[in-house]
Amino acid sequence: MPDSKTRKKTLVRFNVQGVKWAMLVDGKYGTPKSYGTATKIALEPDSSVKKIFGDGKRIASIINDKGKTSTLSTNNINDDFEVDMGRKMLLKKGIASIKQQKLPVFALYFETCGLDENNDMPLAKTWVYGVTSSTAPSESFDQNTDDINESTFDTALEIAGTELKDASGAVVKDPKTGRDVMVWQLTATPDDEDFDTFGDAVVMPVTDETAADTGV
Repeated sequence: MPDSKTRKKTLVRFNVQGVKWAMLVDGKYGTPKSYGTATKIALEPDSSVKKIFGDGKRIASIINDKGKTSTLSTNNINDDFEVDMGRKMLLKKGIASIKQQKLPVFALYFETCGLDENNDMPLAKTWVYGVTSSTAPSESFDQNTDDINESTFDTALEIAGTELKDASGAVVKDPKTGRDVMVWQLTATPDDEDFDTFGDAVVMPVTDETAADTGV
């Protein structure tokens, strides 16, 4: 496993490609499915700080990190994804948009390109955990010029993450707070072990140590 000294420094990160999703069923993520081509993905922290005042001054600050929110922009809407989300249904004479009555959980995968300190252009592969999608993407089609007006479709996502586990399968606890260590996403580069197969199945975040090793 590379450490911070041996890992190549990425100078620039760009592009997004290879989007997949994998449904969480009975506590395990299934086989990834290809979404299609993407134009953008935005990942925003969903956190806030509660400032507590006493005697006319701030005496404490409490962080409330709830995960992340995301927007996935694609060239088209993937009907299979919408069916998995419970927003569409295949019928004999077409595909119907229906009322969403469930909020399934899935993992999201995407790749980005980069430029590192050796002037190489490695891929970075990312899995995002505990993702939900409560709203169907808006559809807008334009024809206001004499050329083709392509559309993009934005899908809003919420990211709850997953627990970090140790080599024995136990949930890792923060040694100072005793709380579960939550992982929102995991990114691998060519320096990392099993990079070539990182996107073939959902890779769960696991430490090399056990609770006995760390004393937690």
